[in-house]
Amino acid sequence: MTEAKARVLYDGKAKRTEYDEFEIGSEFTPAQLTLTLEQIDYFCQGNHDYHEWYSVDSPFGGRICPPLMNYRAARDLLSAKYNVRGLLYEYETENINPLKPNKKLRLTGKMTNKWIKRDKEFIEYRVTCVDEDGTEIFRTRRVHVLDALPRSVPRSATNEKTFNKL
Repeated sequence: MTEAKARVLYDGKAKRTEYDEFEIGSEFTPAQLTLTLEQIDYFCQGNHDYHEWYSVDSPFGGRICPPLMNYRAARDLLSAKYNVRGLLYEYETENINPLKPNKKLRLTGKMTNKWIKRDKEFIEYRVTCVDEDGTEIFRTRRVHVLDALPRSVPRSATNEKTFNKL
């Protein structure tokens, strides 16, 4: 016998954002971030990335951060506005200038599109990062599919491991 399937409605954070609740053009609350040398070291150890630019010196005047250190910060902007646990479907990033440690970074972003394709719900958002001097550091475009299951499957499940924390 096949187990009944349901998309997750509630998780340990709260009720998940439904497709109709995503507003195209809505801006995310800007975020500030400063990456430290200790964070670079921790990231590089965890990812076994020991390039000399991240640990010793670079042509950009001192150590720089690995470009992938921008991934989480941009994703957090989306998560601060919408409770999403979708699957990453597309990921584009243009690294314009290096991420430098101990520089204040400002991230801004917005919801740019949403659509339904093959009975799946997709959202697109964009984030831009500038440093304290107004220099653009990176811009990224990301698309998430909200569920692996088709949208015709009802949202009724809870993540039982974390639901009790609500």
